[in-house]
Amino acid sequence: MKRDFTWINTIILVFVVIMVAFPGMALPESLSGTLQLDLSEPPQGETKDDDPILEKYNEVMREISISDEAAKVVENIKKTVEGVKSVTMDVDVTEIRGKRIERAFVHLLASMEHGIARVEILEPSAMRGQILVADQELMEVRVYSPVNNQIAVRGLEDASKEVLSTLSVADISTFFDFSEYTVEVLEVVEKEGISTYLLQVEAVDEVLHVSVNSDTWFPHEICVVEGDAPGTMAISNVVFDPELTAEELSNLPRAKEVRM
Repeated sequence: MKRDFTWINTIILVFVVIMVAFPGMALPESLSGTLQLDLSEPPQGETKDDDPILEKYNEVMREISISDEAAKVVENIKKTVEGVKSVTMDVDVTEIRGKRIERAFVHLLASMEHGIARVEILEPSAMRGQILVADQELMEVRVYSPVNNQIAVRGLEDASKEVLSTLSVADISTFFDFSEYTVEVLEVVEKEGISTYLLQVEAVDEVLHVSVNSDTWFPHEICVVEGDAPGTMAISNVVFDPELTAEELSNLPRAKEVRM
């Protein structure tokens, strides 16, 4: 059971990433203050020199370092994500846990218009066929399992809190916005008119290597090279703004529903 719990959190992480990346897929309002970190301007309110919030803001801003080249890449990534209404992609997550290498491969569909995200699990084989559907309007997550032919239903807020207890809040809340961190261009490879950039992003408690091509400006690989859970997330077959119906996103096989 412990192994399954680890994999479920990995899959939900992918889902949370999409929710945070596209504003319309935000988490419940009660959690939004926890998830969003806006460093675009100092916090308003108290202006005393001993204000701990303002002091922390100034400390973070002083430590941010980014070259003009890196800033251009980061801005292009941010612009690519902004305004996207729906998306589909394949996500391959490899995570190193002690001496074990664990892998999950999923197909993800998400729509800002409908407020629904769908994750279809293809690997590992023990979880193949499981489908996770998160519906913002209904505020619930439904997980279909072919093994017992059941659909587990739980509140979206409860599921989100469970994930937040095991993941770095700062990292997922700014997943595709690297402007809040120190960023360095490690390598640029030119091929057939396309530049592939390798960025090093120094996040709060980990260091990421992000690969992105100039023809898409959307990261195709994100590696945690320093941190508690090193691993790689490879993103492929990305389609922006496909036509996705609410029925297509939420449809699950007929099965007994069990509320958690």
